[in-house]
Amino acid sequence: MIKLELSQDQFERAEKLYDFKALKNSIKKGESNIYGAIGEIMVNDYFVGKGADVNSKSTYDYDMIIDGYKIDVKCKATNYEPKDYFNCAIPALQARQKCDFYFFTFATYDFKTCYLAGYKQKAAYFKESRFVKEGEIDHSNWKFKADNYILKIANITKFSY
Repeated sequence: MIKLELSQDQFERAEKLYDFKALKNSIKKGESNIYGAIGEIMVNDYFVGKGADVNSKSTYDYDMIIDGYKIDVKCKATNYEPKDYFNCAIPALQARQKCDFYFFTFATYDFKTCYLAGYKQKAAYFKESRFVKEGEIDHSNWKFKADNYILKIANITKFSY
């Protein structure tokens, strides 16, 4: 897992990234947009810093293209460093997105740190993930607010780039 400190510049860019209040079918009605934006900014900056060819033009199907692969970045808010038993989740409504890989990130509620947890190729993700229904309770007493496909961090590929 890669731990990155979030700069003031990155936070300000994240605040300006989305020009909409909430995505259609947003589970949290837009209140988590900032975390998604932070995840995208941090992934973009990390891979640009490593010399990758990054095109961060976002579409409904993916957030950016890295070295020719369409990447959808998923970010969850957390209080502390994610553990291997934490869930990576793809909402069922987004299962038809046309991306090649999912990148999973976690940003702290205080906006100081972002963790790049890892990635999974889309087809492999859906083959290995478990479907959970809205209302189900997970190991940490979290109640799912929508149908999701979940996979533990332990089952995704860690970044080595």
